[in-house]
Amino acid sequence: MPDALFTIPGLAEGRLLGLILLILIFVLAINYMSAGKAPYIRRVPALDAIEDAVGRATEMGKPVVCSFGCGGFSYWTIAGLSILGYVAKICAETDTRLVVPTGGSSDSYIVREAAVDLVRNAYTVAGKPEQFTEEDMPFLSGEQYAYTPGYVGILVRERPGTTIMTGSHWSEAMNIAEMANAVDSITITAGCYTSNMAALACASDYIMLGEEQPAAGAYLSRNPAQIASIRVQDIYKFIAIGAILLGLVAINLGSDIINRLLST
Repeated sequence: MPDALFTIPGLAEGRLLGLILLILIFVLAINYMSAGKAPYIRRVPALDAIEDAVGRATEMGKPVVCSFGCGGFSYWTIAGLSILGYVAKICAETDTRLVVPTGGSSDSYIVREAAVDLVRNAYTVAGKPEQFTEEDMPFLSGEQYAYTPGYVGILVRERPGTTIMTGSHWSEAMNIAEMANAVDSITITAGCYTSNMAALACASDYIMLGEEQPAAGAYLSRNPAQIASIRVQDIYKFIAIGAILLGLVAINLGSDIINRLLST
């Protein structure tokens, strides 16, 4: 097949397939967001683990520590905020104290305000607005490794029954998870990159792997944009698997057409 079929005048070489995929992502996401019925997302097992862990803290009369990460309004942070809202709802209903460490980056200042409103609303909806106190949502620092010892200090002082660490946590996550484990807290975490997840699995009682965290956030929020993003990712997984299988077949038949398509 002539190489000219894989090029468009004015478009940089190697960018054609990326452009097509970007357009497809946009079209699919808009379609799902505007659909009358949201795509089905199953309940993630992590949510059952969170309910059990918060219940344990309630029975022991200990607080729950829950954080949503250090970053700005990223893919992972939005999922972490959805999970925080869910935890706040359970804590409000069961009269369990909730401590939310905030900070960790220059982007976290704005996110903190959204988190405060989220937790306040959870207590208001539960009919217990007087139980909300912003002092239990301390801003520790705008720097990652000033935030980390502050978070660890909260775990040592409060000795929570449950620690839930989701959202955009980075290399500080291991320090926090290990200390949570050391104070006999049930530890539920979620990593946002591969090496982070591998390390957290060693220090956590339960870990949300890969896309379990954003799927849990989408399930809880029922936000059309979050649900659409999860659905489009699933479609792309099938496309990727199909491309791999077709490529294997084509290579064995002596054709490199799939390789050439992927390099356009």
